[in-house]
Amino acid sequence: MVSPKFEKYVNDNLNSFAKEVMKLSAQPSVSARKEGIEECAAMVEKMVRDTGAETKVLRIDAAAPLVYGEIKSTRSKKTIMFYNHYDVQPEEPLELWKSPPFKPEIRDGVIYGRGVSDDKGELVSRLKIVESYLKTEGELPCSVKFCFEGEEESGSVHLGDYVSKYSDLFKADAVVWEYGTVDTKGTPKVTLGVKGMIYVEFVLKSLSQDAHSSYAAVLPSAPWRMVRLLNLLKDENERVLVPGWYDGVMTLAEDELGVLQEMPFDGAGFKKTFGAGNFLGGIGDDQAKKALVQRPTGNIAGIWAGYQGPGGKTVLPKEIHVKMDFRLVPDQDPDDLWKRMRKYLDDNGFADVEMQLESMEPAARTSYKDPFAQAAIQAAEKVYGKKPVVELSSPGTGPLYLFTRRYSMPSADIGVSAEDGGIHAPNENLKLEDLRKGMIWIAETMELFSAA
Repeated sequence: MVSPKFEKYVNDNLNSFAKEVMKLSAQPSVSARKEGIEECAAMVEKMVRDTGAETKVLRIDAAAPLVYGEIKSTRSKKTIMFYNHYDVQPEEPLELWKSPPFKPEIRDGVIYGRGVSDDKGELVSRLKIVESYLKTEGELPCSVKFCFEGEEESGSVHLGDYVSKYSDLFKADAVVWEYGTVDTKGTPKVTLGVKGMIYVEFVLKSLSQDAHSSYAAVLPSAPWRMVRLLNLLKDENERVLVPGWYDGVMTLAEDELGVLQEMPFDGAGFKKTFGAGNFLGGIGDDQAKKALVQRPTGNIAGIWAGYQGPGGKTVLPKEIHVKMDFRLVPDQDPDDLWKRMRKYLDDNGFADVEMQLESMEPAARTSYKDPFAQAAIQAAEKVYGKKPVVELSSPGTGPLYLFTRRYSMPSADIGVSAEDGGIHAPNENLKLEDLRKGMIWIAETMELFSAA
């Protein structure tokens, strides 16, 4: 059980913790542009070292540095790892920010700035939990490891290499994943998994150079051919058409369906947030809730060809590019599906189309019955005074499988952010009260799990 003096320390130092979030968030670290990564990694390493942890800055060629830290405890034989990332999304569109994205500021008890929620506020919260314990108790309830990477927003393309090269460093009994939220009603959410993903760029070239559009009477069109390819990949019922795509989909057990049924879902509010009139296919809230957890997807994330400026330019584009992300669920195998998709396109006359792999990772999920999951659930109810929302899996994706599969490590997303925190969007924000309560929630989880 978290002690009163621990909680008092968190309450008394909340403003200084917020300043640390702002200081780290003021350092740009956009992995998509490789901007500020080295500088931010150095800042993070110092912050970890300042907690009293032994640190290492791990390096692999062409990869962002991974900041590792460890603090041992004699109170328990268990070790919890905190996984977070110090890289952030690009800040555009700049015109929609009410304050500069890399000059964080506090307005009405809320911090605004790129990365304050995803994921620098979460990262700092873990460090300040450790500080709070050491300042008030002199020791942590269990040993702690820190794994802070700098490429999560670019698909964590080298994290697997780090885990393979330094495998002994990442052994632990459980992992607190990068991000945790309260919903719009202030109810904490315990998220126990992520979907997998194949992210691919299709490149289709029909000509050696752009041509005058009048030649469309005799020359092939890359965009029109791509339209036909895309229609081969998914039907009007949102079903991916690659043969065998759904063969490995794990069926939810009856008790898991019960957990899903209990999960509140404001369908009307969800649609209102995004300006959607209906869910895909006109499905209801219960089906939508299940789809977010269990439906594989095939999404067009970007598409471009030809002239895109103001006015008209009559051009027949020489090529077209399409980026797609395919979200996967347990137990789909992304390697197998990648091969199936390549063969499917080849068999249908598109062998010349390039498939450039951006990232690939399988889904991962921890049972809600696992002792670590139960510790997070019980801690949430204790701290917030209400039963948490238990989410079997996030609809998003992350490299969680590297830890849950290799080390058989349970995981839970618990933290200090909010669903309406504007992550990946202008005016990203973090409420100070969410920071305070979320830190106590994580600490209470550590206490319960360590004592079990």
